[in-house]
Amino acid sequence: MEIKQINIFFGALFLLPVSYPLMASITVPAGFEELVTGQKIFLDVYFLGQSVGMYEANVNFETIQFLNPVEVLKALNLPLQPSDARYQELLKKLSSPLPRLGNLSCSSNNGASGCGYINSKDIDLIYDENESKVNIFVDQKIIPNSNEKEIYFSPSTQTENAFIHQQLLNVVGDEDYKSLSLQGSGALGLLTDGYIGFDWSLTSYTSDNSDSKNINVDDIYYRYSLGNRHYVQAGRMDARDLSGNLGGNINFTMLPLGAISGARVGTSLSYLNQAEAGKGSPITVLLSAKSRVDAYRGNQLLGTFYLPNGSNTLDTGNFPTGSYLVTLKIYEDNNLVRTEDQPFTRSGGVGDGTLQWFLQFGQTADRQIFSSGDDHSADTPTHPVVQVGFKAPLPKNFVATAGIANVASSDYAEGGMEWDHTFASGFIDGNLSLQGNYFYGDDGSRGNVQQVSYNDGFSLSFYRNDAQASSCSGGDNDIDDYVDIGCYTSMTTNFSVPVTGWTVSLAWTYNKTTRVSDYYDPSTPFEDNMIRNTEDDSSSNTYQVSLNRSDSFKGVMLSSRVGGYKRISNDGNNDDNGIYVGFTLSRNNSAIRTQPHSNSTLSADYRTSKNSDDQLIYTAGKNWDWGENNDREVGIDIGGTNTDYVNGSVHGKINGQYGDAGVTLSDSYDNQENKHNTSVSGTWNSSLAIARSGMYWGPGGNGIPSAAVAVKIADGADGEEQDAKVNVSVDGGGFAEMPSGSQALFPVSGFTMSQMSVEESELAKNGSAAVITNGAGKQSLFMLPGKLKVRDVKMESHYTFAGRMFTHDGKSLPYGVVLNASMYASTADGSFTAEMNKKADILYLLSERQMYQCKVNVKAKRDVIRFVGDTACEITTLAALPEELQNIAQLHGLRDKNATNNIAANMAGEE
Repeated sequence: MEIKQINIFFGALFLLPVSYPLMASITVPAGFEELVTGQKIFLDVYFLGQSVGMYEANVNFETIQFLNPVEVLKALNLPLQPSDARYQELLKKLSSPLPRLGNLSCSSNNGASGCGYINSKDIDLIYDENESKVNIFVDQKIIPNSNEKEIYFSPSTQTENAFIHQQLLNVVGDEDYKSLSLQGSGALGLLTDGYIGFDWSLTSYTSDNSDSKNINVDDIYYRYSLGNRHYVQAGRMDARDLSGNLGGNINFTMLPLGAISGARVGTSLSYLNQAEAGKGSPITVLLSAKSRVDAYRGNQLLGTFYLPNGSNTLDTGNFPTGSYLVTLKIYEDNNLVRTEDQPFTRSGGVGDGTLQWFLQFGQTADRQIFSSGDDHSADTPTHPVVQVGFKAPLPKNFVATAGIANVASSDYAEGGMEWDHTFASGFIDGNLSLQGNYFYGDDGSRGNVQQVSYNDGFSLSFYRNDAQASSCSGGDNDIDDYVDIGCYTSMTTNFSVPVTGWTVSLAWTYNKTTRVSDYYDPSTPFEDNMIRNTEDDSSSNTYQVSLNRSDSFKGVMLSSRVGGYKRISNDGNNDDNGIYVGFTLSRNNSAIRTQPHSNSTLSADYRTSKNSDDQLIYTAGKNWDWGENNDREVGIDIGGTNTDYVNGSVHGKINGQYGDAGVTLSDSYDNQENKHNTSVSGTWNSSLAIARSGMYWGPGGNGIPSAAVAVKIADGADGEEQDAKVNVSVDGGGFAEMPSGSQALFPVSGFTMSQMSVEESELAKNGSAAVITNGAGKQSLFMLPGKLKVRDVKMESHYTFAGRMFTHDGKSLPYGVVLNASMYASTADGSFTAEMNKKADILYLLSERQMYQCKVNVKAKRDVIRFVGDTACEITTLAALPEELQNIAQLHGLRDKNATNNIAANMAGEE
């Protein structure tokens, strides 16, 4: 980083005699007064081991004072509000000069024990001159929790409530029809721990024979977190959150849990740190010196840890589940110094090892709120509903699930049991999972589900689902869709095993469906209607076998496949059997990041079956994508089926600040009817945020209510145009290369830990390099839906010039001082390098007590270096210099010739 090079120069100057007792007896040379009174430089600020950005400060021999302490304190992301008294106390101290305490930095003490740390009572810092950085320390009582080590995440502070919406638009059309689909998902932050969430969709379809439009609302509710384990929400909502972390990960297979308008309360795993929760109760050991710690369960060695002195928490992620005593043996220099026992508990199966539950009540709801041509005569009736569910961890890795629902005075219940076990010895050493559920309804409905899976180098699974609604046996055929579980039985078995480079898969599927007909035709005899008003069962057995393998040679991937199937139905009408064989060739042509990357594919499949003609399907395609994050793509595909059909398509996509867009033009030619069918489709996925800080557009998210990060790059100083760009990336939110004066939005999933990174681009842009002066670094974020984190970034574009300076008569200008450069180096033959934070057409030079102006004529560029070659300079006067350079020229003019030459030569040596 160029700024660090500058700081090294200043650091070298600070190595002049700096002992305070001697300062009074030292006469500061003319021109060096600024080193005592203070020098403004940019420092890389670190907090809790992470860089929070570059900030300008006034640095002298004794103290450091930040020029913008408000921004520095804000970057620390402390769990305090600016209005808090404690926050104001810290700001007051940070605004004043703070002792450098450079003697405590590890680089100054050869990594001695206890270096690089201060037990601060408010806020302090350690200036590491060798690394050009500052480590900030605050009172332990207000340090934010280390989310990576806590079992529950803590929401990020210094966020603001916002309206955050994601929208996905899909359109497709040909000469016969047009279709449009618009889906939306939004969140509006309300209060500190609450938000309004909603999901909706709009569909429109037009053809020669029909025209329909529908608007659906799946969810619209208010949710509020009661601590990190419980929540309450009210509004219109379906059951999607119950089966995920938001609702405790409680799954039912048949219990009526459709959409309701009402209220829900229960437990949540949304704040749970899944990585830490799997480690069990913490084991902490205090060490007086660097030690080796062996952890035992009886005579079983659980793990060995090499730890520094101080308080350490062991990583117990690989410890077995259960409750038992862990014996810690502590070694110093391979000598056992002590032994201690600590209790340990690790539960399996359910999130944080506690009971999960929910209770909801209200009215059944219809997601459709508008449909064209709807006369409302067939509106779905609503019924009162009460539903409750539980999920509890049991000993030996068992998990029990139970739920009860009352819908329109009918009662339903479902219970289930899960067991997961890993065998660690003997012939069987794989993972076995078992699950069983049973469903009962007092209206006569019944159901059950069984699932078994085993993985041990091969995989074997079995799944059975039997659902019989009350109407299946000829009961009430007007059963409400809300409680209708269907009339079917299905079973599936899969077996997969690797054999000499091939993956062999065997599968069996059984399906049985019962249809009950109550149709009465008055034109037919009564006996015939009785026959019609019976059960109509259809069943089928399907057997499949497939072999797949992948090979690579000379950069070409070959995927081969062959298989066959046989289907047997009870009536014989759907019997079928067939085989297929095919291959795919693909090749990736890698290129440098700024050049297109291409992918070529060629595939062919031959299929034959009893009930259809033989088919040869062939396709070929080529894609080109480029950009920092492969965010632009163009592709072409051609193919066909036998000689009957030929098709082709061209597609393109681009991901940018205003969303992700794609378009495809395709055409299919029917050789038998001599007819073309052309269609066009397009998609646009984007997000929008509106908050007090402004309005932002960004790429699309994952389609659920989310939070977002907004990054704003400040304009260049004094309106100076900046060519360079900075790289911004957010986990799950995308990547952007941002110039000065721009802003971008990055949607992130709510209740999900993500990391934001703002870095200088590694690639030169227009011959300049970005130097971030404020807002650089990485930051971990955990936000609720409807929360917006704004990151303000300031940067400079730095330009480096290299060449030689001459007078008009060909005399070299030795050891010149480039007055309008932020850093420079020069030699006796007039050669120089100068780094500047703005474009320059003229370099102002001081050489041998004479001032010159040298017109810049760039002859070549390489990365950030602009080569000007031999440059002729003209004599100028002090008064002719720009005003901001006159003081600098006067400062340098106070030095004698030898001092100037020595300093310039030293700087050249540093380069």
